[in-house]
Amino acid sequence: MSLYKKLCTFSLICGLAFIAPLNSASVVASPMDAAPDSLQALLEQVKQQRQQEKNELLQREQRFKQAQKQQKILLDQARSEKLKHERTLQPLQRELEMGTQELAALRKDLQEKSQNLRDLQGAFNRIAGEVAATLKQSMVSAERPQRNADLARLAALQTLPEIGDLELLWLSMQDEMTESAQIAQYRGEYVDASGAITTAELTRVGLFTVFSRDGFLRYVPESNELLLPARQPSARYLDAVTNWSASASAMNVAVIDPTRGALINQLSHSPSVAERVEQAGLIGVIILALGGLGAIVALWRVCWLSWVSLKVNLQLKSVGTPSDKNPLGRVLIKAGGFSTDNDENYQFKLDEAVLTELPALERGQNFIKLLAAVAPLLGLLGTVTGMILTFQSISLFGNGDPKLMAGGISQALMTTVLGLVVAIPLLFSHSFVVSLSRSLVQRLDEQSAGLLVRRLEQVRAGSGRSGND
Repeated sequence: MSLYKKLCTFSLICGLAFIAPLNSASVVASPMDAAPDSLQALLEQVKQQRQQEKNELLQREQRFKQAQKQQKILLDQARSEKLKHERTLQPLQRELEMGTQELAALRKDLQEKSQNLRDLQGAFNRIAGEVAATLKQSMVSAERPQRNADLARLAALQTLPEIGDLELLWLSMQDEMTESAQIAQYRGEYVDASGAITTAELTRVGLFTVFSRDGFLRYVPESNELLLPARQPSARYLDAVTNWSASASAMNVAVIDPTRGALINQLSHSPSVAERVEQAGLIGVIILALGGLGAIVALWRVCWLSWVSLKVNLQLKSVGTPSDKNPLGRVLIKAGGFSTDNDENYQFKLDEAVLTELPALERGQNFIKLLAAVAPLLGLLGTVTGMILTFQSISLFGNGDPKLMAGGISQALMTTVLGLVVAIPLLFSHSFVVSLSRSLVQRLDEQSAGLLVRRLEQVRAGSGRSGND
């Protein structure tokens, strides 16, 4: 750049030197502009001007040649300096090209490694998010709430994970697998049915069940709290909880819900007997009332017939001393008072005496049989009315919501169930009562037949003695 500046400066100086004589010549010639006196004077004036211009041109040519020589010298110097610099720049150019290629390779390697690191970060965030979502649903989080915050931080990490972050994720997963096979007892808090926070000794069975002395607890992941439901499952499950809390033995029975609370929640919402009867409605109450009445009648008849059977058995041991406290004794007393010579009339009177005892022995049997037949019919009536309610709900609200049809379907099914539940025991009761009464009637028939046989033997013996006489 210094040589270029020198050339520009020299050219500027030469231009000024070339322009300066023209200006001076015009200034000098200005006095000769006056008109000559004669042609000779004009010729001389022209010659002078011509000679003067020629001299000036010669001077300018000399200055130009000197300047050209000087420019050639400077040009040669510049060319030599250029060649010198080119010789100096050639190794630098090769070094620059090599550096450019190495830089491109490094940039490519950096881009590949950056992509791998971004993939690693994305995979880490995805796995951390999945683990955080899984562990948030775990009952262990109620015991260790801090790990949810740690995993949420790892899932939202925007930079590359450090060694400590990788170890924390691994330890969280390992801890969850270890706790799934452990039974832990710790002191924790839960919210009871009234909304009050209670601190008590809690027992966690793996990842499946958490319970206290008050019953099973339900884990709510949204609030990371344990709730004590107002409704608990049946007594046999609660007995297991009570026995676990009261027992000091190393071996005990624990309740495990593999669905992590869903089954216990469903069991707690299972309707009780009273709720099922309420689902059956008025017809269900009528069926149960008739069933209860039939059971009372059947029980009364069984007890009475058993007592009569006992009296008859005692009477059989002392046939010679009949008592009017039992059917057999009354038949024997009546048979002893019959006075007739005709055997056929005597048999008719015995049958009459037995038939007199039958109404008392068979009392209530038809009523029990009637109730056993009416109960399923009432169940069928409840089924029909329940289906009518179901179709009314469908016609009013459509079939989009099954809950609107649940009432009618529950009534239809429960009345059928209650009708069968009442009818089946009543049928067995009727058969048992009938068998008891028939057994007593059979005994009366046997004894009346025995009385008739003895009567015939007495008659034949009397006629034989009269013939001998």
